Amino acid sequence: MGACAMMLVLTQCSACKEPQEPEGNTDATYIVHWITKYGNDDLIQGQTYRDAFNRRLLLEDLRGYISQVALIDENDSSIVLKDFALMNWFADPTISTAAQPAKIKALRFSLGIPAVYNTSVDPTTYPNAHPLSVAGAAGMFWTWNTGYIFYQLNGKCDLSGSENQPLIDPIAYHCGDDTLFRTITLDIADVTVKAGDAYQFNILFDAQKCFWNDQDTMDLDVDYLTHTSGNLPLALRAMDLYQSAFSIP
Repeated sequence: MGACAMMLVLTQCSACKEPQEPEGNTDATYIVHWITKYGNDDLIQGQTYRDAFNRRLLLEDLRGYISQVALIDENDSSIVLKDFALMNWFADPTISTAAQPAKIKALRFSLGIPAVYNTSVDPTTYPNAHPLSVAGAAGMFWTWNTGYIFYQLNGKCDLSGSENQPLIDPIAYHCGDDTLFRTITLDIADVTVKAGDAYQFNILFDAQKCFWNDQDTMDLDVDYLTHTSGNLPLALRAMDLYQSAFSIP
């Protein structure tokens, strides 16, 4: 067979090869879901609850930034699922991300915005859909040089002790300062998530603990207002209580 004929045969054989099947999905899907409660009750916007002194309180706004949401694998490596998110805790929020399969032993996330992003980046430089933009912050930002509100709780309570009086006494915890940044690591039973699998991790957020836990109790007669500046001690207490509200159910 001549050289030209041989080249023609080789070319034809190459062209007739069966197309290769695409490789299967090599990622896993990780879902993190926050179950929101007030003690034993569902957390509902506009619902009336009780404080530690059995006084009525109404929750109107309960939001917070989380950042650096990550899973910790058996080698102590981090699998980052989300960099920033603004959470409405009335909404049972969920995040979902595709990432490499792994054996997971813990889940970590931070409350607030890391210092390098909090006051050093002008929010007008972010696209509108970004949670740190002016639009995305949805009021959870003071000015570019004072930073973001990490945690905001607004409501009303009744301090009269009467069941018939309107709830007119304000509650406002607006916490946002680098000293208030908190990181939470929650240990979980080891779970192996394989390629193609979807696995949901549930986290309990108990808003009752925003008012009291075993270490501290808010007395809404005096502990009702902080915008961080001007009442940093109360902001620190509010942030510590807020941090204690997260656990594995």
